[in-house]
Amino acid sequence: MVDWPSLMQAYDELEMENAQPMENEWRQEAAESVSELYYETYKSNGRGTTRRIDHRPGSDFQRFLASHMAPLVKYGVWEALFPNKLSATSAGAIDEALHLLADTKLVDCVYSGDIITVNKIVNNLRKKRAKYIEQA
Repeated sequence: MVDWPSLMQAYDELEMENAQPMENEWRQEAAESVSELYYETYKSNGRGTTRRIDHRPGSDFQRFLASHMAPLVKYGVWEALFPNKLSATSAGAIDEALHLLADTKLVDCVYSGDIITVNKIVNNLRKKRAKYIEQA
């Protein structure tokens, strides 16, 4: 006969070992929001106001994420824009992050490979967003 309680306990323990913690889930959600807003506002050629973003694999939006927004992780841009949970949960802070990305042309600098400018911009972003660290 099968000992179901011990079998279920062993399964639960195995599942807990393999589970990866989602420590910065709030940062990932904020980054996705800013990416969508950036695409709608600056990269969709004016179609963003009347059309929905196509999230299907292989769509223009998915290619934009892979080519332009994914490399931002390598330079710590999301950590600079969202230093804590407060900076990622308010609409004003997300709007400010969107404008900082657009005004500095950071996405274009990362895409073109201008590493020196990217590092300078990221350091300035950390200084500008330090106000959220002080508020916490």
